[in-house]
Amino acid sequence: MSDASLYTALSGLETARAGLATTAQDISNVNTPGFQRETAAVSTVDNGGVLGIGGGSQVSSIVQASNAFLQAASLQADASVSNLTAGQQVLSSIQAAFPEPSQYGISEQLSTFWSAWDAVAQNPSSQAPRTALISDAQNIATSLNQASSQLDTLSSQTTTQLSATTGQVNQLLTQVANLNQQVVSVGGGSRANSLVDQRNQLVSQLAQDIGATVRTQPDGSATVSVGGVTLVQGNVADTVQIAVSTSGQFSLTSTMTGATLDVTNGAAAGLLASLNTYIPTYQAKIDGVASDLASTVNTQLASGYYYDSATSAWVSGSGAPMFLNSSTGTTSGVTAAGIEVNPAMVANPQDIAASSTNVTPDATNNGANAQAMAELFNATSGPDKAYRSLIEDIGSQVQGTTQQLQTQTSVQTAASQALQSATGVSTDAEMVKSVQYQQAYQAAAKVIAVTATAMQSLLAAV
Repeated sequence: MSDASLYTALSGLETARAGLATTAQDISNVNTPGFQRETAAVSTVDNGGVLGIGGGSQVSSIVQASNAFLQAASLQADASVSNLTAGQQVLSSIQAAFPEPSQYGISEQLSTFWSAWDAVAQNPSSQAPRTALISDAQNIATSLNQASSQLDTLSSQTTTQLSATTGQVNQLLTQVANLNQQVVSVGGGSRANSLVDQRNQLVSQLAQDIGATVRTQPDGSATVSVGGVTLVQGNVADTVQIAVSTSGQFSLTSTMTGATLDVTNGAAAGLLASLNTYIPTYQAKIDGVASDLASTVNTQLASGYYYDSATSAWVSGSGAPMFLNSSTGTTSGVTAAGIEVNPAMVANPQDIAASSTNVTPDATNNGANAQAMAELFNATSGPDKAYRSLIEDIGSQVQGTTQQLQTQTSVQTAASQALQSATGVSTDAEMVKSVQYQQAYQAAAKVIAVTATAMQSLLAAV
């Protein structure tokens, strides 16, 4: 009987000690990313005592808290926030390329440019207003050049960022595959808990980077997929690479299969949207502004007359163009990157066709064509309208994306809290369990002490 009591008490001591170690492990990892709460699973055992009387306890396993549904929801929320964050950052950078409203912005420069035509119209024979007009035109061309250059630079930076993201993704995929192998090799159970914690942290980062999803297999390994394409299965890891189509569209593909990944979440999705949609859209819009400016001004000039100093004559009906394509020196294919003021007009502002007649001496003091140009400021179409549309679009898109990000961040917080509640560590709860295990330990120790005293009393009585 005494052997049974002592064995029961001993097993109680060992069980309480294991429980205390588990709670200590939980408390020490309360702030460790990816750590999932552990609990000592206690079961009863037959102590094999005298006449089969009595029983003991043991920690049969260390159970790791998990909730596949809440984990998937948290990964999805993390991926959505990363997607919107990456896109919002690029959109904000695009907006920064067009500082409006500003006294140095293109909108103000266009207003100054049209006003300069009015000054020429008021005094067409004077050199000063013509020179000022050329300067204003050059300012607009330079601003358009710079805006286009900023978008090109942003595209290059975004491509570099996407490359860095895919590089990190490939490293994480390899690490997950290695952890899968270790989890399977130790046979799962409590020995694999720390490995699973590490793997969960890697999977979380993969979700943020590329919108990865995970599915745990019966052998304890995790299968990682993106857009239906499996990237990690068991101890085998694929890699992803950047592909660019002939039309300039970016995508991510599987190195092993060549399959295109349907990346709809994670930072990579935001970067791909920026490269394929956001930046090209606004590059096309600013090109449209440059094209409209060149077309509007050059068309109006073509209907006017200017004095050709080379021939000492008024040129009839062929006003020289003001804006050209710097690559070809012609009026065709003008873009924001390549727009320039006609070098010949810069050298000789008298080439500006301000007159609406070539009849001398009226032509010298005729500024009717310049006046017609100045009135284009109020046109319902043309560069001013195109530029206003660009500014309104980018402002609306930045605001919309920012609002979506704020909403999704709230969803992320709720999902993270729900997962933490189900699988995370509560210091208060662990302290309560710690007290319970301490009391159980003290009780078992008391049984041993009482049994020892009883045995001594019996021996003394013999």
